[in-house]
Parts: sequence; structure tokens; C-alpha cells
Amino acid sequence: MNAETIERRRPGWFWRIIPIPVALIQVMGVRWADAWPPEPGWRHDGDWTPQPMDVPPYGYLLALAGPVALFWLHRHPRTVIGVTAAATLVYFLLALPPGPVFLSIVVAVAGWARMQRRAQRLAALHARDAESARQAAAHRLRIAQELHDVLAHHISLINVQSGVALHLVDERPEQTRTALAAIKSASKEALVALRGALDTLRGDAGQAPRAPTGGLDQLDDLVGSVRTAGLAVTVERHGEPRPLPAPADLAALRIVQESLTNALRHSGADSVTVSLDYRGPRFTLSVTDDGVGGAVVPGNGLSGITERAAALGGTARFGPAPGGGFGVWVEFPI
Repeated sequence: MNAETIERRRPGWFWRIIPIPVALIQVMGVRWADAWPPEPGWRHDGDWTPQPMDVPPYGYLLALAGPVALFWLHRHPRTVIGVTAAATLVYFLLALPPGPVFLSIVVAVAGWARMQRRAQRLAALHARDAESARQAAAHRLRIAQELHDVLAHHISLINVQSGVALHLVDERPEQTRTALAAIKSASKEALVALRGALDTLRGDAGQAPRAPTGGLDQLDDLVGSVRTAGLAVTVERHGEPRPLPAPADLAALRIVQESLTNALRHSGADSVTVSLDYRGPRFTLSVTDDGVGGAVVPGNGLSGITERAAALGGTARFGPAPGGGFGVWVEFPI
């Protein structure tokens, strides 16, 4: 049962009709409660008949006030509790004949406790629904990031290699085979990534959502695919390489991948340097090229890098590299 279903539920029949028997009990109790002899040890001798008490009209009004107020218990519980308590207190202060006039306040307090439990359950369901929605949104974001990073990278490689193939097909046909092989490999990997994302989106019943996998152990393959597109890539590692947590490992790989893709597509660079620094409590990486540099142009790729870094408690910045070209610098705690 979800929160919306509970909110739509109206009070059950019991709480709708309970004021009627409470009113009968209180009125009849006030009228007859003191009709029997109160002396201890009294024995019926056969000639005594109980008589109703002589209660003034305002006594019956006070006895009815609480039960009537119960009809509004689910709309104004605090007010109803106050009315029932006040009617009971006034009744006894006026020294009217004893009777069960306190019953309405007992029912009001019980109804209030029930509503409190319902409110607590509703709050818990709202929190559960909100957490489910947050997890679903985060999962969709991860899928979107994966699709953008992986597909953009491979499609960029396909674009570059197809241009190479068209350029060399007449002059150096033997190199066309290399370009076509690279296109085939990139398109295969793009299809695998796309199918994985679609399987996750389908959400097969009985299966837990599959998180994207991968890490810096695939960096050499990534660098190799970029080198085949004609971009010289140098990888520098500082400090003793150590395993990163799975989310950080995947994020680092995708950040490098997106940076290399941008360099391949937009920078006009001849070479790129990828630097990984494991020294200290924070892991840092940078990707700098020797291209034309220029101002930062916001887009899905750069925003994806920022989101990945922020999700790990880190930061990302972009801009012209010190020696010319463009650079991406990211750091996050290990």
C-alpha cells in the first residue's frame, strides 16, 4: 500500500457511527446511573423500583456535547478533544448526578492516537516513495551518462576513422583496412553499450538493476582506440597505483574517456596527456591537449564530468591549459 492510497482513505464506518452509541451511553448513564441504591450490602426485597434521576436540561446538553463533537474528530481532532474535555469538566464542576460523561473524551483520545499512528505510517511511506524516486532518478542519470560518454566516444572514433578511410581509399588502400577495422570495433562496442542500457531500462521483473561496470583497468584499451584515430596519447601515473572504489573507478574512466573524446572532436590537437595522481588522500586526474584551447562551451559532456565528480564529493574544472590547448582537472577523495 502506498501513501496515496492511505491519503484517499476516509475514516471507517466504526469512527463514523461511534458518536451515536457514545451519546446513548452518556445520556442514559446520566439519567439512570444513580437510580440504584448506593449503600453497600443492599439487598433487593421485592418492593423497590429504580427511579430515573432528576437531571436539569443543561446536564443532558453537556452529556451530548462530547458525542456530537466526535462527528468532527477526523477533521479537527484537537478542537474535539478540547470540547469533550471541557464538557466533562463542567459537568462534574456543576455537581450533576454521576454518569459516564467521560466516555466521549476517552473515545476522542483513542481516535487521536489512531490518527497519529496513521500520520506516522503515512510519513514513512512518503519517505519510502521519495527514496525510491531518488534512486530511480539517480539510476536514470547514470544510464544517461553512460550512453552519452560511451556512444559519443565510439561515434567520434567512427567519424574520424571513416574520414580517414575515405581519404586513403584511393591513395593508400592498404591503410583503409586498418580504418575499417577500427570502425567495426568501435561500432561493436557502441552497440554493446546501447544494448546494456536498453536492458537496464526495460527493468526485467525479478532482476536487480545492473549498474554500469568498468574502471581504470580499461584505460589502456581506451587510449589504444584513440591512438588509432591519429591522436597521440601519453599516460602519466604518479604515486603507487591503488584500487579505487568501484563508483570512483568507473567515474575516473568515463571522465578520461569524455575528455579524450572532446579533444578528438573539438580541439584540433595532435597530442594529449593523461595524468593520474594517487598520492595523498585525494585522487586527481587531468587531461590536457595541445590544441587550439579556447573558452569553455557548456554541454552534456562537461556537465556529466562535473556531476560525476560532485557525486564522489569532488570537484572538476575546465579551461585553457598552461602551455596552450585545453585541460580538464578533477579530484575526489579516495
